[in-house]
Amino acid sequence: MSLWILLAPVLFRVAAAAAEPEQLFNGRDLTGWRMTGPGRFDIENGMLKTVGGMGLLYYERRKIGNATIRVVFKTTSERDNSGIVIRMPEAPPDPWYGVHNGYEVQIDGAGDEWHSTGAIYSLSKVTSRRQRAAGEWNTMEIQLKGPLTVVSLNGEVVNRFDPSQPVPERKLWHEPVRGPRPDAGFIGIQNHDERSTIYFKEISVTEAEPFRGLSSRDRSWLMSYLHATRKQYLDVAEGVTDAQWAYKPAPDKWSIGEIAEHLAATERFLADYALSGLKNPAPDPGGKRLSDEAIVKVMTDRTSKATAPEPLKPGGKLTREEVISRFKRERDRNIQWARTTGDPARGAFVRTPLGTLDVYQVMVMVAAHTERHLAQMREAQESAGYPAK
Repeated sequence: MSLWILLAPVLFRVAAAAAEPEQLFNGRDLTGWRMTGPGRFDIENGMLKTVGGMGLLYYERRKIGNATIRVVFKTTSERDNSGIVIRMPEAPPDPWYGVHNGYEVQIDGAGDEWHSTGAIYSLSKVTSRRQRAAGEWNTMEIQLKGPLTVVSLNGEVVNRFDPSQPVPERKLWHEPVRGPRPDAGFIGIQNHDERSTIYFKEISVTEAEPFRGLSSRDRSWLMSYLHATRKQYLDVAEGVTDAQWAYKPAPDKWSIGEIAEHLAATERFLADYALSGLKNPAPDPGGKRLSDEAIVKVMTDRTSKATAPEPLKPGGKLTREEVISRFKRERDRNIQWARTTGDPARGAFVRTPLGTLDVYQVMVMVAAHTERHLAQMREAQESAGYPAK
């Protein structure tokens, strides 16, 4: 199996097709909704009205993800407090479940930037304050894009929350427990306290196309694989003596140093080819492609031999320090991509010798290629003539 021609990576985003909104609140009764905790929601003139608290009215019919939630509300005073709770993994047994297991998009005209309207309660602050005066209607849109949450208030984006980014330390018991949330979950509306009265006249959901970016599991798994193979590479490359670095098990076999140099060169090559699929994607193969697990199995199978193209063969012109530095730089770049990308890496495709794969799967090949050659390094270390030191 040989490698392929390098293409330049360019970012590309897929626009979701427009869809009709689904009204979750019918304006007449609480069909589809269930209350947990103190207080209640009354219906007045086709609107929901918060009464008492703290409780949570949640939509019980299904989980919601990869969609835009539209909420039209008005407060009766600046200090009124409420919130839209999203990404709850299960139907909430109590109102605090949503705070600690989902995310609360705050409604609070008097809160600070971490707790005012549009903030992800104590996790992601607003960039501007757009709530209108008491008695005036506000439109909040909450976009759920895989793990990403984008909040707009009255036509302006006020918050973009990527859970892979650092968040403030949790200091108080009522602040949300830190940790991952699901891409899709139950949603609810909070009635906060007896002094807060907020009206809601619309709660609707517009489904997006299926999310084609990385799920939380995708992101976590790839980062773990990249980190693990990085450590194993460095354990060998930095741990062997000069004699062990240069030792060749046979005239036609690579030394550990040559394997390390090949991996350093190929790291950027493979990643750039993967990302080229974001600009010039191949046609979607449908179900006719390998699973992530099958890719790792094929790539790490040393019974199937491969020949590297000339540009990726080791030339012996770099010092050990230069080889290691190059590998670290390129691997850390790929880890950063896995940690932060919002691109549709599951919806853009690349032709490879293993068939047409999505961009994410080709990035999996990067780590699997390292694992393959780590086994080759071990073969050199286990050969009869390997230097003792």
